[in-house]
Amino acid sequence: MRRIATVTISTGLALTGLGAPPARASATTWATTGAYKAVAAGGTYERGSGKVTISGWLQDDKANGWAAAVQFRTTEGDGRHTSEVYFFLADGTPADLKYRQDYGKFFTSDYTTHLYARECGVTPDKKRTTKCADWQKIY
Repeated sequence: MRRIATVTISTGLALTGLGAPPARASATTWATTGAYKAVAAGGTYERGSGKVTISGWLQDDKANGWAAAVQFRTTEGDGRHTSEVYFFLADGTPADLKYRQDYGKFFTSDYTTHLYARECGVTPDKKRTTKCADWQKIY
């Protein structure tokens, strides 16, 4: 079953993120590499011996039939954790419009050996069909 996380935006294009940003004591920046022209995501991650927390922003450069989204994966040994697909909502459907908005905390995992991110697109309808690019290694 596919898990999807969303944040609602109003018709006035005011975007609201979920969660409070974590402390920035040892934060390192991350960004996707542009696998999809209209999608970008970036922010910071904090990695300790027991967990990694990823926070940041999401950007959609144009209304093109796909809402911008991002997904994360962490690994440790033979194990892996894959996050939900994160995107914003406008009027109850994925937001296919031009914006750049802070999301806050995306994902936390207790697997810390490697972190990957990938850009995704979600159809702006009730089906929310998701298409994602290849995984990009952050560390």
